[in-house]
Amino acid sequence: MAPTKAQAPPYSKDEKVLCFHHEMLYEAKILEVQASDDGLHQYKIHYKGWKASWDDWVPQDRIRKFNDENRELAKQLMEQARASMQKSSKPAKKAALKNGSDFSSARGSEERTGGAATISGRGPRRTRDYDMEHNRQRMSILNDLGRE
Repeated sequence: MAPTKAQAPPYSKDEKVLCFHHEMLYEAKILEVQASDDGLHQYKIHYKGWKASWDDWVPQDRIRKFNDENRELAKQLMEQARASMQKSSKPAKKAALKNGSDFSSARGSEERTGGAATISGRGPRRTRDYDMEHNRQRMSILNDLGRE
């Protein structure tokens, strides 16, 4: 009996696709294709607008064809994410300030300047600043998806 022929991959190298990363669909390009033991395929993808360090091997089920229907799905997911980000970023009501100052802590400036710093190659960075920068990058990508 002749060996069974491997099934052709549904996506090909250099194909423009949409790929799930967590709950979002991002525009991506397939860099490499590998057959896996289960008969499906693994794809090395590059997310458009992201550094190559974000390139990732993903299973076939995370990839969608780049067509109008899937672009609409990506747009809907982007709008949902934007709405949830706006909802969570509403400023909390501030308590009345004692003597016009919020420096009521006994720890003084130590509390305001220390603490939540992460170390990167460029020196210390506050976690909040990192989160804000990451959200700006994410919103930029979401806006790019919305323009298409």
